[in-house]
Amino acid sequence: MSEPGAASVLVVDDLPEQREIYRAMLRHAGMRVLEAHNGETAVDLARAHVPAVVLLDVRLPDIDGFEVMRRLRAEPRTRQIPVLLLTATSVPEDRLYGFAELLTKPVPPRDALAAVRRHLSS
Repeated sequence: MSEPGAASVLVVDDLPEQREIYRAMLRHAGMRVLEAHNGETAVDLARAHVPAVVLLDVRLPDIDGFEVMRRLRAEPRTRQIPVLLLTATSVPEDRLYGFAELLTKPVPPRDALAAVRRHLSS
């Protein structure tokens, strides 16, 4: 259960079961969770709520995680949000510019939580 004033984390993944895993883990750790199943919704939620951290899958049904990142970095309100990229495929190093961290799927829940906490405290 999240505490009043708890940090919010935006979880972006098109797979409901993945979002459920991250939601349960983050809520258990006392964080507020926002969820998006595609890139457009992720950008809209980030603009509206300015989460403390974004967990972002690279493969999404509309725009990919790189385009989501480009849009977040283009706006002053969302520019500084740490974005953790989730991917099961290799990513060329030049595509990682601006991401706070790369997490390779499958990501054990404790590792994802540790990464979120690292970026909450920085």
